[in-house]
Amino acid sequence: MKKTYKLLRILLIGIGLLFATSCDTTELNLTENPNALPLGSADPDLLLDGVQVNFGYAMEEFGSAGAEVSRLSYMYGRSYPNAYGPTYFNNTWRNSYQSILKNLQVMNQIAKEKNLKKHLAMGKVFQAYTMITLVDFFGDIPYTEALDPSNLAPKADKGADVYAKALTLLNEAIADFGVAGGVQPKNDFYYKKDWNKWIRLANTIKMKIYIQQRLVNTSAITEFNAIVTSNNFIKAGEDFEFNWGVSNTNPDSRHPQYIDSYGTTGIRNIGFYQSNWLMNEMINGKSVRDPRLRYYFYRQQNNTPVNEQLLRCSTEPSPPAHYAAGGHVYCIIPNNNGYWGRDHGNNEGIPPDTQRRTAPGVYPAGGRFDGDNFQAINSLSLGAKGGGITPILLSSTVDFWRAEAALFGGAGAAKTHMQNGVQASFTKVRGFISRDATAVTSFVPSTTIDATYIAEIGTKYDAATTTKARLDVIITEMFISLYGNGIDAYNAYRRTGSPSKIQPNVEPTPGAFIRSFWYPANEANTNPNVPQKADVTVQVFWDNNPATGFIY
Repeated sequence: MKKTYKLLRILLIGIGLLFATSCDTTELNLTENPNALPLGSADPDLLLDGVQVNFGYAMEEFGSAGAEVSRLSYMYGRSYPNAYGPTYFNNTWRNSYQSILKNLQVMNQIAKEKNLKKHLAMGKVFQAYTMITLVDFFGDIPYTEALDPSNLAPKADKGADVYAKALTLLNEAIADFGVAGGVQPKNDFYYKKDWNKWIRLANTIKMKIYIQQRLVNTSAITEFNAIVTSNNFIKAGEDFEFNWGVSNTNPDSRHPQYIDSYGTTGIRNIGFYQSNWLMNEMINGKSVRDPRLRYYFYRQQNNTPVNEQLLRCSTEPSPPAHYAAGGHVYCIIPNNNGYWGRDHGNNEGIPPDTQRRTAPGVYPAGGRFDGDNFQAINSLSLGAKGGGITPILLSSTVDFWRAEAALFGGAGAAKTHMQNGVQASFTKVRGFISRDATAVTSFVPSTTIDATYIAEIGTKYDAATTTKARLDVIITEMFISLYGNGIDAYNAYRRTGSPSKIQPNVEPTPGAFIRSFWYPANEANTNPNVPQKADVTVQVFWDNNPATGFIY
């Protein structure tokens, strides 16, 4: 089911509790809201702290929606036009414009006066990433006029123009990061003031922009290759991620998926399901089980029942005709051993299964490592206690981009890049075992499984006889690595049409797939220059694929 967790906790009062594992230990002033400060008394450090936090929240919310529509998470809704109504992104839109872009505008005025180059550079990275994400989800968006307080009806900029402005910001950020000396920000919750890593991140976001424009920009692969040649992009151990805390007091700093799924009270009772498609791919897609399976998912019991009350679809005589015709997994995963989720689009009510269905594990949600415990997750102190991450941009994703690019004139061998991406994902996920102090480590999968898995996808790639088939192998592996944030999965699905054998909606006629989301109602209803779309089939500027029959 679509999570009801909304970004209502975007005020700065919680930032001091969010980053026990990643930020500087300096005490922060939690009594001032940067949105309420007059410019003359605004603190650029306080403003930047708030932006860093609110950016993490925004990427979690965008990533959750992207994961749901791309089958990395379960999507509630048998109709694409209605699954995410115009009110769905109201809070995220407000957070993006007011708590990120607007606060950056205020901070920039102060930072320019005081020549705070690193403040400006970090802000430009957050600004660029926020802008391109808004374009990727909504298409044309207000930007040039958006932050003018006297303009209550800003016009929308073309998505391609916003992308171009993001590239300019990233180039300016790289220059600012390279300026020696100067006053540094009080806190850097992402890279702890390692400015070389920030430069590599800015270049990596440029790679994201170029691969995203592959279909509409003839120089995109050339520009992508130039960054590859520079070797100045993020590598293993330099992932761009938002770290959550473990406090369950006000404010609650734990990972939203942990809050949704663990314990006995609160919104967990409305239901949070795992994707049957993803779990089946990880269980049955290879000759060995995916070694990330026990990290991604925690089983509360060791079987999935045939029971009308607990799992209504389990007693149906046959799967829907369009599932059967495509050979898609339906309802119960073969060889599941307790991996119990839901199919894409299932909008049934919630049976008494909260202490039975599969829950998020230690990666990335800060839950429990699955050591065949088969115990109900009815405590707020289990596993990593919510101290997980929102992965925003991973080095493994860069490997998969390089694999895709190699199929269209990019450097290197696509198969090698793909295998490197899978290995990078394995290594990262395995590292999360240390976050669960109670993990039964004897159940950690042997690294020999890694080697078997990687060799097998290489064989599958070699057997593919067309570019489309090879791309399908690459993007399927990329999808699996993106569990925890579906932004790049949603983009890749619209850009490539892969994975081609992804699970369809349980509704045979759910309407056309969401090529871009409705504009948030709060904007479309009050801004005559951003009228609501006719439907969700409006394609973003970089998506020139067929309007129908390409994805579902």
